[in-house]
Amino acid sequence: MQWLACRGLCYVGLVRSGSGVRWTSVILVGLFGSWIFGSVECGRNCTGYDIKCVNGQCVDESQTMRSKVNDSRSSGVNKTPKVSCQCDPLWSGLSCDIFTCSGRMHLQSSSGVITDGTGNYTTDNKCTWLIDGGLDLPVRLRFKEFATECSWDHLYIFDGNSVSAPLIAVLSGMIIPQNSQNYVIPELTASSGSAYIYFYSDAAYNMSGFTIEYKYSLCSNNCSGRGVCHDNGSCNCDPGWAGLSCDAPLCPGNCSFPNGTCQTDGCNCSSGFQGIDCSIPLYKSHWTTVKYQDRVGMSGVASHSSFLYGKYLWLVGGYSFQLPTNSLRILRYDFEQNILENVSSVAPAARYGHSTVVYKNVMYMYGGAVKNTATDEFWEFNFTSSLWNQVVAVGTTKPFETVGHTAQVVGSLLFVFFGHSPTYGFLNTVQCYSFENRTWSILTTSGAIVKGVYGASSVFDNVNRVILIHGGYQSESFNTYSLSDSLLAFDPVNLSWKILRGSGQYKYLHSASLLGRYMFVFGGNTHNDTSVSQGAKCYSLNFMAYDIDCDQWYVLDPPDLDPDPSRFGHSAAVYNDEIFVFGGFNGLLLSDLLVYKPGNCESAPTREICLSMKSSGVSCVLFNQSECLNPDFAGKNLSLSNMDMIKEAACPTPPLTGVCEKEKLKACSSCVVNSQECVWCESECLPRNASCATSEITSESQCYANSSHNSMECIYLHNCFACSLNPACLWNVVTHRCELLQSGQMPLNKTCEDSCSVHSSCENCTGASCMWCGSQLQCVESNAYVTSFPYGQCMEWTTQTSRCPATRCADLKSCSSCQQNPMCGWGDDGTNTGLGQCTEGGLDGPAASLRNFSVLTDWYFTSCPQCQCNGHSECSRNSSVCLSCGDMTTGLNCEKCMDGFWGNPIVGGNCTACECNNQADVCNSTTGVCYCRTRGIVGDRCQECDKAHKYYGDPLNGGTCYYEMAIDWIFTFNLSSEENRYYTQINFMNIPPSKDKDVDFSISCSADASMNISVKTVTDAEEKFLFLNESCLSFTSKFSHKVYIFGPEYNTTFYVYVYNFQTPFTLQMYFSQNEPLDLFRFFITFFSCFFSLLLIAFVSWKLKQRYDQYRRGQRHIQEMAQMANRPFSSCILELDSPLESQPVGSREQLLQWSSGRRKRECKATPVTVEPLFGQKAAVLSVIVRMPKGDEDYTPSDQSGLAIGSALVTLCGHSRQASTDPAKPEKTSKHRKKTDVVITNNSSDII
Repeated sequence: MQWLACRGLCYVGLVRSGSGVRWTSVILVGLFGSWIFGSVECGRNCTGYDIKCVNGQCVDESQTMRSKVNDSRSSGVNKTPKVSCQCDPLWSGLSCDIFTCSGRMHLQSSSGVITDGTGNYTTDNKCTWLIDGGLDLPVRLRFKEFATECSWDHLYIFDGNSVSAPLIAVLSGMIIPQNSQNYVIPELTASSGSAYIYFYSDAAYNMSGFTIEYKYSLCSNNCSGRGVCHDNGSCNCDPGWAGLSCDAPLCPGNCSFPNGTCQTDGCNCSSGFQGIDCSIPLYKSHWTTVKYQDRVGMSGVASHSSFLYGKYLWLVGGYSFQLPTNSLRILRYDFEQNILENVSSVAPAARYGHSTVVYKNVMYMYGGAVKNTATDEFWEFNFTSSLWNQVVAVGTTKPFETVGHTAQVVGSLLFVFFGHSPTYGFLNTVQCYSFENRTWSILTTSGAIVKGVYGASSVFDNVNRVILIHGGYQSESFNTYSLSDSLLAFDPVNLSWKILRGSGQYKYLHSASLLGRYMFVFGGNTHNDTSVSQGAKCYSLNFMAYDIDCDQWYVLDPPDLDPDPSRFGHSAAVYNDEIFVFGGFNGLLLSDLLVYKPGNCESAPTREICLSMKSSGVSCVLFNQSECLNPDFAGKNLSLSNMDMIKEAACPTPPLTGVCEKEKLKACSSCVVNSQECVWCESECLPRNASCATSEITSESQCYANSSHNSMECIYLHNCFACSLNPACLWNVVTHRCELLQSGQMPLNKTCEDSCSVHSSCENCTGASCMWCGSQLQCVESNAYVTSFPYGQCMEWTTQTSRCPATRCADLKSCSSCQQNPMCGWGDDGTNTGLGQCTEGGLDGPAASLRNFSVLTDWYFTSCPQCQCNGHSECSRNSSVCLSCGDMTTGLNCEKCMDGFWGNPIVGGNCTACECNNQADVCNSTTGVCYCRTRGIVGDRCQECDKAHKYYGDPLNGGTCYYEMAIDWIFTFNLSSEENRYYTQINFMNIPPSKDKDVDFSISCSADASMNISVKTVTDAEEKFLFLNESCLSFTSKFSHKVYIFGPEYNTTFYVYVYNFQTPFTLQMYFSQNEPLDLFRFFITFFSCFFSLLLIAFVSWKLKQRYDQYRRGQRHIQEMAQMANRPFSSCILELDSPLESQPVGSREQLLQWSSGRRKRECKATPVTVEPLFGQKAAVLSVIVRMPKGDEDYTPSDQSGLAIGSALVTLCGHSRQASTDPAKPEKTSKHRKKTDVVITNNSSDII
């Protein structure tokens, strides 16, 4: 142990040993008390460069290159030193400052912390930890945080030192959020003394990850300090405590005294109460755990099948971590004796995801997954003889290879619904087996159109004689999927489907049980594939009840048990009016037995509680307004005369959840054949009371005349083979969709490509756009990954052919890449050069089948040999430094080819010289593709010109390529992008077209470079250089037409070579034959045009003035003529003097009265309106009072009045103003109102 101080922080933990081959985690305790992983050394700067390696070593790769080629081959290449950080284990980033899990870590301390890194974990990553401290004690793991992407990112925990050790857990999903104190995952124990932990994240989403505390301890949590740890690892708890680690109170809450009393074995509840703490009244439903006698050493199972027969709950098959895969196991639980025991028999192969039913005292088992591959096997088991027999059906119809289906027996028929087939995908078919005829058939159904699902649950309603099917995992296209909340009803007599009200809880691999008139649904996987969790859980605790008679769902209180009972893949059965739930998966495979006990009607204390129990999944009736009874009891024990005294709880009003508009009702028949009031209207499902522009479709028979309805049968088929089963459908290979075969259209070819399941190699699988699982050697469709590996059986998958070698140990060529695969280890050949081979194995050595492999002399599982020179150099004694990289290799570990060579030098590979026709100095070190030094030369071997961008020439045999420049254009070439970094030369050519014009040439460059200019003519085919080694920073020249003969027929060509530059680089250049500008002629022309335009503008302005004056005169003449044509008349006006009838008072009062009167009465009102000819205009006259100044009267000889006249336009229907309307004045209803608009003011003063 070492303590190191750096930047005010303290590092503690195991550090790298002197040999440098083993690392362990180092924990950094920060100033704020948080836990993160740190490094051993403080920042190490690269001297002279702006790089800081916080947790790594600075490497100048240019100093490690050992050149063995001619300097001329590398001339012109950028010689900037290649400085980078060589990060320590667990660190990444340019400065090695990002902590993340990577590689394989060997932890040898007695306790510690394991985490995926800081922040969210990295996508597309693999990392492993081996806890092996050499102590003869169990390793105990406690989870502080766990959040990964459900069903895709898994954490595997093995009880041993390799993946071949027993598997303890496969954890996934948001189980323990950050900062949560709820230990949902129980303490895990690796009893072998070693724990091998592997984490895999795919390339999609990432989350906060996990934090695990581990410790070597004989007893769980050291008995929590409340007991004594025995040598056998068990705790003898102190009085009042119980549990494996003495962390559970023996009597929680003192048994809710006085509801119960505490005894030596727990709470003894008083009459009327129940539960572990006696806090639950008898009228309330509750959950409990049954501690049965285990006589088989049950280790946990999921996706098994269960059924009742006799006094037993039978459990058949299922997926298990520990069980061998070659034999099916049958168990039975005795309800009376509380014993779980094994049923010995010679059984078929082990399987999960199958179905079992009982018919005439014989059990029948169909389908399931055998070694993760779906099967079509159909078996029968005789309860009396305990013998198995494989059923051979009569006829040509064979059942599908199916897993994840559900089955029910009605009469003498077995109905098998849905499931997933590796060939036909998600099945929406109903298979039927006749026990009497021993024949299989695929039924043709009517009613609603349904989607195929995986992991649905079903019950048979014997009252309505229908099979209810809920939930499931369904496909949406050939590569997408979703969860379902649908509830379907299948009529086994009429073979028709009906859609009932959905639950609103999307899930699969849940259980469904029929108890009374309720279907109870528990658990399941409710995860929806999103980057942000919205509360959906991998392992659900949801508990719901469906009221069959009311078509209503109720969400019930989930079980409040310890440990957390969340799960999926379990089974459920009803016995003695109680629901028994067994097994399942929540990251661990479970073997517990849960019991749901519904509330007791007779214990309801009030009438209200009696009737309200309906919403909790218990149907009670009220007898005589006072007594609460069970409906079955009331029906059997009350006389008919008392039936009118029974009151039942009414069905609640269903919520308006938009059932008709939901996606599952997008087909016409699905819309009209459901439990809701829906109608089909113009390709849309609407409630019955909604308005429809066209005629409504209300019956299934009307739907079949609708072509869009017929196409829905095809649209729901997302697999070519499934599409080909329907003769009315055709698979479109371009869109990967199943489409309706149009009338008169003949299918050209209904042959489908091979299904993904037939591919047995990674390359073939990924080449067919499928997903390859390397750990299972299995190829599956991209929308069926979760259904193929529901319990995390696939430890790594890929869809890229280039990543196939990473899934096979033998194809990994270096120790570091080898240890990225959790199944592999590295065998060194002992030559001290780094050569070896990657193979399967663990800490103890290669796998048993490979331990005689002679080339492996030293085994490395958690570290790599010091010397990693890939066979191209030896290392000095006790050092990892390669002495001298040979074979044209370079790098710290001789892992790269030198510049000018390419290949894969890893583990003895070769480097080959680049073949670039002398047009490149370097090539891609992996592919050999040349990086041409001259712009315009392209091709993997620099063998052709880029004609698409106007580069012409012949780069072979010492030639080159030229950019053809047009005359009289300025060209700019920017060589600043990353793809131009290898260019050191660019060439141009130009052919002047004009015979009698000189050629002007100019070039300017952003940096110093050399330039040559040459010329070639028809008469002189030899290229003649005019300028050599000129600087192109700024250069101009003129080529006279008197010296050189220009013109197309002479083909005189100028060549320009720009070379010896380094990118980024920019140049601008042109060839021009334009004549020089004559300034005298230019200005004469300019001013002539300017004055001509000015004269035209002046003349136009004068003409406009004359025209406007003419128009005003004409308008005045027209107005005078109109006024002269008006009729003449006389009128008498009566005017009041302002001083008449004035009140007596002060002058101020008179002024106020006069002012108010004027405001009230002074309105411009016409005294006459004289219409003119045509009734479109009129002369309007008003009387105007002239001002008097400060006098009370007008001057003598003056009337003080004037008459004003104006020509106005008459319009009887003018537009009202866009304002709030004023209160109208009272007018006679017979008076005609005429609005007057003044268009011209003119007044005559009299």
